Amino acid sequence: MGGLSGQAQKRAWRRSWVTPTKKSTGAGEVDVVDLRADGEPGDETDYATCQMCGNEKIRYVHIMEHPNLDEHFEVGCVCAEKMSDDYEGPKRREARLRNRAARRSRWLHRKWRISAKGNSFLNLDGYNLVVYPTKTGRWGYKIGDRFGPRTYPTDKEAKLALFDDFWTATQDDDRLWASD
Repeated sequence: MGGLSGQAQKRAWRRSWVTPTKKSTGAGEVDVVDLRADGEPGDETDYATCQMCGNEKIRYVHIMEHPNLDEHFEVGCVCAEKMSDDYEGPKRREARLRNRAARRSRWLHRKWRISAKGNSFLNLDGYNLVVYPTKTGRWGYKIGDRFGPRTYPTDKEAKLALFDDFWTATQDDDRLWASD
């Protein structure tokens, strides 16, 4: 499909793929993206449309690549499974994002304690997580002895940034997140 434009390649490839008995296409998953990762309300989310089946309301977008195509496909979970002939991986990766979104939505409602210095903190399985006011009237956070890279206008924004940073560092630690 070398001489065709990217969109023409996709259309031709999609037509050849959409048959009931079609097996693995050689496609592989590059990434999965949550379009509502920042927790905005569903009615404010710009959902994606699956480039394989046309489903118009996809929150979790699976980015797929194929050796015969120059561009990536953005598809839903079911189409990612079919394209890759992997019926566990896409579900598992999407479930991880769903879990992250649910945990992030509960993060601010956790029982934050107040330190002797007046800072909000959590102690999670050996990690000391602190949100503190700065001298400039903004808010920062620290994980153990490591300070966050920037400051935030509100303590809520600092707590959510702390969650994002902490999740990135510890998301594979099942015992840490099992009770959350």
